[in-house]
Amino acid sequence: MRETEREKGYDVTLMIINGLARARGGLLNALLLMLLILPASVGAESVDEWEQLTAAGTLAYGQARYKDAEQLFLMANQAVDQFGLTDERRAATFNSLGLVLHEQGHYARAKVYYEQALSIWERVRGTDHADVATALHNLAEIYQQDGELEQAEAYYLRALTIGERVLGPGHPQLAIGHNGLGLLYRKQGDWVQSEARFHLALALLERGDGSELPDAAPILNNLASLYKEEELYVLAEPLYQRALAIRRAHLGDSHPAVAVCLNNLANLYQAKGLSELADQRYRQAVASNEGSQEPSEGLMGSILGNWALLTHERGLLDEAKLRYERALVIQQQTLGREHPMVATLLDRYAALLRDLGQRSHARLIATRATAIRTQGIK
Repeated sequence: MRETEREKGYDVTLMIINGLARARGGLLNALLLMLLILPASVGAESVDEWEQLTAAGTLAYGQARYKDAEQLFLMANQAVDQFGLTDERRAATFNSLGLVLHEQGHYARAKVYYEQALSIWERVRGTDHADVATALHNLAEIYQQDGELEQAEAYYLRALTIGERVLGPGHPQLAIGHNGLGLLYRKQGDWVQSEARFHLALALLERGDGSELPDAAPILNNLASLYKEEELYVLAEPLYQRALAIRRAHLGDSHPAVAVCLNNLANLYQAKGLSELADQRYRQAVASNEGSQEPSEGLMGSILGNWALLTHERGLLDEAKLRYERALVIQQQTLGREHPMVATLLDRYAALLRDLGQRSHARLIATRATAIRTQGIK
């Protein structure tokens, strides 16, 4: 039987989080340019404060210091209070707050900020503007995360339509939308459309000199994950390696995005039965995330859960037990106690407990996992 993502390690799929930054590319520069032509009556001190806080928040976001970034953007929002609720700088700040919360897995809060940004941009700039496409794309990602795939597809397609009219059909920024659609079609089981979207996104980011943009990394990762799921390992591995090389070149060795690439490469080696290589990559993924300025707790939970499964398969039961328990603590805190991923971890933990001879405890854990799934079906 073909191994599924549930049976082996979970890949972490990637949206575009650097450079173009979820359809955000160029937005900050455009807004800062706008500041130069604002009349003096607008309030120079508040404008300067907003500009400084926005720049600092953007820097913190790029360094994965999400809590710092959130505070800076909240302060930037306060700096433009006097300019009214429909000021364009407020829309940009709302969008940035959405990005920061989105990265931390706070999807409901991120959605509220994206919707506020969309409302302001549609009112001020009209419904056919690049900034409107930005908000639509970001909301599409939230809908996709929540499993509302029809709504997500509609928003992705509307954002792409606007982008093609405003930027031209071959513009590199359109790669973001095609990447999102690739992930969506993969969730729907449409491998052909998913693969086509990922290839189209990569083609839009190609450079004539052969070098690769940072934003190619998540698309390479997602295409590799698609091939891995189809057991086309010979196609998947070089794509994972390219994504990892790009991330390390632009972010260094210690960054959550680098840890994601290492985790996914470890999953591939685990699926191929190369347990030593998989163990090395999981270990490196943990070190990369822990060494970053602000480690991602949710990502750490995913890596530890995958690593625990590998350790269990290798017969290192006590070591696997410690990793499962740590992963469960993290995932319940970040995802919630009733999340499907928690149920999967509980099932795996129950299997380990049975192997350890703790059958009574294993039954309790398995019963809880079943209850979570039953509740989800309702």
